[in-house]
Amino acid sequence: MSAASGSLSVSELADLAEGLRQEGRYSEARKTAERCLEQSPGHPRALLLLSRLRYQEGKLLEALRTLRTLESVLGRQESLAAIADGLEQIRQMRNLPPDPEFATQTMAELLVQQGYLLEAIDIYRRLFLSCGGERPVWEKILSLREQLRQQGSRDAGREKVAQQLAVLDGWIEAQQGEE
Repeated sequence: MSAASGSLSVSELADLAEGLRQEGRYSEARKTAERCLEQSPGHPRALLLLSRLRYQEGKLLEALRTLRTLESVLGRQESLAAIADGLEQIRQMRNLPPDPEFATQTMAELLVQQGYLLEAIDIYRRLFLSCGGERPVWEKILSLREQLRQQGSRDAGREKVAQQLAVLDGWIEAQQGEE
C-alpha cells in the first residue's frame, strides 16, 4: 500500500478496499477495510466489505460477528437479517455441509441492494446453471439485466457495463436456444 493511502478519507478507503477485493487482493482489501473501521467504527460499507471478505476466507463466525455489527449500525433490515441468520445456521451446522445456494442467493440480493448489479448477475447466472434452470432465477436475471441497462452498476463505467451487457445478452440467447 502506498504512503499516499495514509491520508485518504474514510469513503476513499472503502473505495480502495473494494477495488482491491475486485482485483483479488483480499488480504490488502481486508487490511484497508480494517483501517477504514479504525477511523470510523460504524462505517456500513466497510463493515459489509469486511464481512464479505471474511466469508470468502471461510471465517464464518467472524463474518457473522461483523454482520451483527453492521446490523446494529443500520437497524434490523430484512435482507441483512436473512444473511446474518443464514450464516448463524451455517455456523451451528458445522458437521453438515453449508447450503451454498442460500448463501449465494442471499449475497446476490445484498449486492443488488448495494448497487453492484454486475456482480449480482454473475452470481445469479452461476446459480441458474447449478440449479437446473429454475424459472424464478431466470426471471431475476432478466429483471436485473433491465435494471443494469437503466441504472448501470456501482463502481463500473458505462463502457464496462455496455461490454458486460453484450456478454450477458449473448449468454441469455444461448440459454434460450437450449430450451
